[in-house]
Amino acid sequence: MIETILITGNRGFIGSYIEKTLSDHYNTIGLSRADGSDITDYHSLKKSESKIDVIIHTAAIASDDYETSFQTNVVGTLNLCKYAKENGIKRFILISTIFALEENDNGYFNSYGKTKKTSEEVATAYCKENGIDLTILRLAQVYDDARLGQSGQAMLYYFIDTIQTQDQITLFGRRNPLRNYIHIDYLCSVIEEVLTEKKVGTWNITEEKSHTITEIAYIIFDVLQKQPNISYLTEKPNIPSVHIPYEDRYNSDTLSSIPLIDGIKRILNHDK
Repeated sequence: MIETILITGNRGFIGSYIEKTLSDHYNTIGLSRADGSDITDYHSLKKSESKIDVIIHTAAIASDDYETSFQTNVVGTLNLCKYAKENGIKRFILISTIFALEENDNGYFNSYGKTKKTSEEVATAYCKENGIDLTILRLAQVYDDARLGQSGQAMLYYFIDTIQTQDQITLFGRRNPLRNYIHIDYLCSVIEEVLTEKKVGTWNITEEKSHTITEIAYIIFDVLQKQPNISYLTEKPNIPSVHIPYEDRYNSDTLSSIPLIDGIKRILNHDK
């Protein structure tokens, strides 16, 4: 029997890719504000006519306002856990972020990161109490060829566009922080494997190799076959750091992540 999967935020960047990938092998049902559903309002979550086997919860908001973030990321997650319980749904996959890790070098442990951390705690407690299998996937920064994720990963695409059009790049601050980017195709493959193998647990979804922002600039110059031309404005504010977790990384015997250099080539080829 083909399983039915409810995907929240299916009109968003990550949710739309997941829905497109899974629709070949699963019945998929989308849940978003576009269809009148609001995860912050439990009563707007209409009971599905189909029996749902799994919820994949991608809907979230990255707001600087803590209250706004809390309502969507925490209350919304709690409402969906309650929805799972009341509709007999026994599997819940929560899409989270490495920004939820409370570490000294996490410059993004802000309203978004803090409320995503709390959403993990809420989902863990609720699902354990109610016998729901929970999988938490903490994502590094996700990008794609078609630039649908450009608003969330503005720096990467800015580097590509600036080096391509101006043959140079200026970096701000005195630090040279690390970044870790995962391609949306790799993420979708992980989701498929988690579903097929019914994996339960918490994993960090990261690319095998992280890069400093200077290294990223050099990679782009190399791909474009241009002479590197990088200048630095050290008096400008430092670019925030990202904590890259190396423990609890998702590993697979069959899947390989996409190296950033290959991802950059794919973006440039898609742009042609």
